[in-house]
Amino acid sequence: MACPTRSAKSIKGDELREGFTCTALRSRKRNQTVITPQASQGPSCDSDFPSQHPLKTDKHSALCHTTKEGCVRSLYMGSVLAFLIVWECSNCPEQPSGPDVERPQRRLQAARVIRKVAFTTAHGALELQLDEEQPAGTIVGDISAGLPPGETASLYFISDHEGTGVGNDLNIDETTGIITTARRLDREQKDHYSFIAVTMTGITIEVSVTVNDINDHVPVFPKEKAVLKIPEHTAVGTRFSLEPATDADKDQLTIQGYAIKEGNVGQAFRLETKRATNKVLYLDLVVNGPLDREKRSSYSLVLEAFDGGSPKKMGSMSLEVTVTDINDHAPLFNQSRYHAIISESLPQGSSILQVFATDEDESDNGLVLYEINRRQSDPDRYFVMDVKSGVITLNRPLDYELKRVHELVVQARDNASHPEVTNAFVTIHVRDYNDNQPTMTIIFLSEDGSPRISEGAQPGQYVARISVTDPDYGEYANVNVSLEGGDGKFALTTKDSIIYLIYVDQVLDREERDSYDLRVMATDSGTPPLRAESSFTIQVTDVNDNPPLFDQQAYRQTIPEVVYPGSFVLQVTARDKDQGPNGDIKYSLLKGKTSHSDWFSIDPVTGIITTAAALDFESEPAPSVTVIATDNGRPPLSSTAKVDIVLQDVNDNPPVFSSSIYNASIKENTPAGTCFLEHYCPTYAAKTKNPLSPLLSHLFIHSLFSFTPSP
Repeated sequence: MACPTRSAKSIKGDELREGFTCTALRSRKRNQTVITPQASQGPSCDSDFPSQHPLKTDKHSALCHTTKEGCVRSLYMGSVLAFLIVWECSNCPEQPSGPDVERPQRRLQAARVIRKVAFTTAHGALELQLDEEQPAGTIVGDISAGLPPGETASLYFISDHEGTGVGNDLNIDETTGIITTARRLDREQKDHYSFIAVTMTGITIEVSVTVNDINDHVPVFPKEKAVLKIPEHTAVGTRFSLEPATDADKDQLTIQGYAIKEGNVGQAFRLETKRATNKVLYLDLVVNGPLDREKRSSYSLVLEAFDGGSPKKMGSMSLEVTVTDINDHAPLFNQSRYHAIISESLPQGSSILQVFATDEDESDNGLVLYEINRRQSDPDRYFVMDVKSGVITLNRPLDYELKRVHELVVQARDNASHPEVTNAFVTIHVRDYNDNQPTMTIIFLSEDGSPRISEGAQPGQYVARISVTDPDYGEYANVNVSLEGGDGKFALTTKDSIIYLIYVDQVLDREERDSYDLRVMATDSGTPPLRAESSFTIQVTDVNDNPPLFDQQAYRQTIPEVVYPGSFVLQVTARDKDQGPNGDIKYSLLKGKTSHSDWFSIDPVTGIITTAAALDFESEPAPSVTVIATDNGRPPLSSTAKVDIVLQDVNDNPPVFSSSIYNASIKENTPAGTCFLEHYCPTYAAKTKNPLSPLLSHLFIHSLFSFTPSP
């Protein structure tokens, strides 16, 4: 059958004649196109609509062409009107040509196959999922899985609207229906793909590909470093919003929380978060404790954002928190009262003194400014004060005869909008001229008021009190006092430059040195300066810190046993380094039952030992005594020495028989030399102190009786 020669009419846009919306379904391998009108009403052709009048579409511009105005061939599938039209028949003359039109014989065969199919209502849906960042060529799914049960397909026509990304990101095998990735997919760029696949039998399959998120992004703060200023004493619980971190991942893989990792000294801050409807996790820095700039002026925090991945990914930001100052401190003078002494001839503009105050606050809150309170002092403006340095200078001539003392009230205030103010007092003495030297009054602090100090005085103990005055200066003498001498054993101190104290600076030892020469000098500040001085000697008094010491620890003397009581034996000598009563020594003997100390006596002053009773060699040939030397200190100290006395025996005891009559028996024929009688001599036994070794007299038998003493 020959095709009509009428030229094809082009219908631009997505609307095919009356109410028919067409979608280009193109086989990307064969450049074939089908039309799927989405409306359910419109003009229809006769049942024998010839195949040589097909509808055509431009695969690039989506223009629909028809060669029979108003006629379409409809294939009804449920409520969706769909039809498949192959571009051309084999015998159509003068059909459109060019790169958008191809004429493979297979298309005609496909069209003939379609016309032979019994048109039934059928379509399916296929939902596929794929993790992002999979390599190119990863299998996504099989379109045939979306076919109705029992249906198969050997060829699929795929929709490909521009901008869907299907053609660039997915590879679809139209023969097998296998879907693979054409490149790595990024969910953050595109998270969903959809297209329609149509089989040769008219079954449509709506394919949806969802790209799943993986934890491939770390939380990122808008800035690597941020600065936040918080006033000191900000109430606990005060919030400061911070820019939240972002994470390109979604759901559980996006940001789940924040933490302070470093720098939160004293737990001064905490973080609180809130998830907004846009799913962004916002955070606030909350003051968790008292802030005091004077104690800590800044905190270097490291904030960390973490996601819900496993393992978690984290991003950090440095947050420098500066604790700004508020005016919570008043200036503080280094002295509450200042003193100055000036001459009445002092030139105008001369500096007198400088006051100084500090303020722990910073910036203007800590900038100290000075002024004289004219309402309370110096209404005649004798003095002026530098507002920044605090230097007081003379503004007009002084007259000693008119006014000798000027009392100023000076103020130190900070430069805050509501300044804090502190007062101090300045006393300025005007002196006439320097015609009087200083005077000193020295009072020694010993019991009797004499210049002495005990050697037992501890370092820091006061020796003397010195009062310094100068008639030229009145009550507050501007005098410098110094101390010379003493070899470093004494020093000088003062608290008000009026009363000075001499004190012990090092340990004293009278036995080493018993006196020190000191000189005190007082020099005024006049021109020329005048000086007064006083010299004196400090005597170091003794304390009983040394016991008497004997010249010998042991003495030995030999005397006859027969001497008269009161006879000289020997003299002991002890010495004591202390002086006075502490060095006075008395001697005594240690009494004892077995020492025979009652045989002797000692002079308590001289230490001479004499006999006090008769001596007896036979009773004690070598008596010994212990001598005690005791000083007169409080408490007294003592030491001892041993004295050994050896007695020389004299023949002062005759032999004595133990009995006046002795009886003995002897046998006859007893050999000569046989002892038949033993005699005990108690006198010898007493002298030797050995009762077992008596002096014996033996009788031996000779031709006649004889008496022979036994050795």
